[in-house]
Amino acid sequence: MNRKYILAIGSIIILLLMLIFPMSILGSPNISPFEYLQSKPYIEIGSIIILVPSSTVIVYLLGVITIFIGVKLSKLKEIHQKYWGIALILWGIGTILAGTSYQGLGYELKCANQELCLFTSWFELSYLYVTALSITIMAYAVSIKSLDIKYLKIYNKITSIGFVVYSLSLLTGVIFEVKLLVTYEWFLVFFLIYFVSFMVINVSKNRSQQNRLDKGLMNVWISMLVINILYFVYYYSGIGEFLYNNYNMWFSANDVLHVGLIPWMYYIYRVVKQ
Repeated sequence: MNRKYILAIGSIIILLLMLIFPMSILGSPNISPFEYLQSKPYIEIGSIIILVPSSTVIVYLLGVITIFIGVKLSKLKEIHQKYWGIALILWGIGTILAGTSYQGLGYELKCANQELCLFTSWFELSYLYVTALSITIMAYAVSIKSLDIKYLKIYNKITSIGFVVYSLSLLTGVIFEVKLLVTYEWFLVFFLIYFVSFMVINVSKNRSQQNRLDKGLMNVWISMLVINILYFVYYYSGIGEFLYNNYNMWFSANDVLHVGLIPWMYYIYRVVKQ
């Protein structure tokens, strides 16, 4: 069977299993629905509560822009450009899934009709899986243009195995309710290695044969690092809490990340298109 069909069928099975085995792990620290609503701005549309509407707009905008850029790249003729397009389409879908649960419908999905709010939801778990798949395909996109054929097959096999291992760990965490395996921190540790490998590949290729693509992608990974540093600086600075508590203005560390990723996606488009 074609690998694409195997991947599609496997993905559907994993997403369905995560739906069939809903997690009942409570948030930490335990928080009631009332307390959860007191900690964030929200609006009511009919009987539905929308959390942090400004953040919801930002993250959905990022998702739509990323999908749009991915579609444009997928229509280009080079195979690495098509892989980049698919990777960004999946990244955009993952962004919308995350925004639905971490922001928009977070209360409805994790707190409504609960004595205490849940730790996660199907949307967040699906975001982790879809984004893991996106990064794996991104690995193909980076390597196909910058690695020799003898290293290309080895690298792609390793990244594919890594994706399978992560997917099984995520599914294990869902079915047996192992909290560590369904956290963003576990995802981040697992796939940070991929991004480090991207940088190593592009630097090595550009040293041996200077070219615009590898030099541009080096800047992509450096700028991503800068965006994430800004995220953590803002998160630990307490500026977000200060603005909300004193001026009723909501602008979280996630907003810093999402705003920063919008021009980052456009820069990827410029680099890969050239």
